[in-house]
Amino acid sequence: MSVRVSMLTTLTVSLMIGSMAPRLQASESLPDSVLTRDLTIAQARGLLLRSLLLPGWGEHRLQYHSRGYLLNGSEALFWLAYAALHYYAVTQDENMRTYGTLHAGIQAQGKDHVFFTNIGNYASLYEFNDQKLRYRQFQAVYPDTPEYFWAWDSDAARHHFDRLRLRSAIARRNASFMITGLVVNRIVSMFDIVLLTRQRVQPLPADIDAVVAPRPDGLTLSVWYRF
Repeated sequence: MSVRVSMLTTLTVSLMIGSMAPRLQASESLPDSVLTRDLTIAQARGLLLRSLLLPGWGEHRLQYHSRGYLLNGSEALFWLAYAALHYYAVTQDENMRTYGTLHAGIQAQGKDHVFFTNIGNYASLYEFNDQKLRYRQFQAVYPDTPEYFWAWDSDAARHHFDRLRLRSAIARRNASFMITGLVVNRIVSMFDIVLLTRQRVQPLPADIDAVVAPRPDGLTLSVWYRF
């Protein structure tokens, strides 16, 4: 007697990508011989987190103090520059508003930068509105009310007002560059940590599960691979 067994087997492989590492435990610290021993995934993540919070902190934990001090210094310079530029911008803005009130009779409260730009470019509200009406830019016309009125007592005063406005605007723009520098400093520090630890992080053992399930037309093999 011969027995023929015909079976159609379908193989389904499912890769379930789990977390790359367990969560960092607050009580976990780096080993004493940090320059020679391997690091766990949790420790490497902790170094990255420190560099994100304060550039150079992770380097200090790895005993690379020269790099850490360089990044700390950059961080301090960026913050000091931002504070100085922001203070200067606010001071110039206040001086501009006060000067405009004294020499053009403006009501500065609630006005935006477009209004102050127009004030610095036109001698009076009437000159501004006349030009906008000639060019049929009716939506740009200001109402003839005390709230929007201005009339400079001299061209020299108007030019000085516009210089104050420009100083404030340039200082605010430069302050935003310092914020960009703070972000870049963190990226540099985190990338440095990756370079310093990439050969020392202990790989996690693979975790493989397999399940065989019957189907009407054969069998299904499902494989889960977590790493």
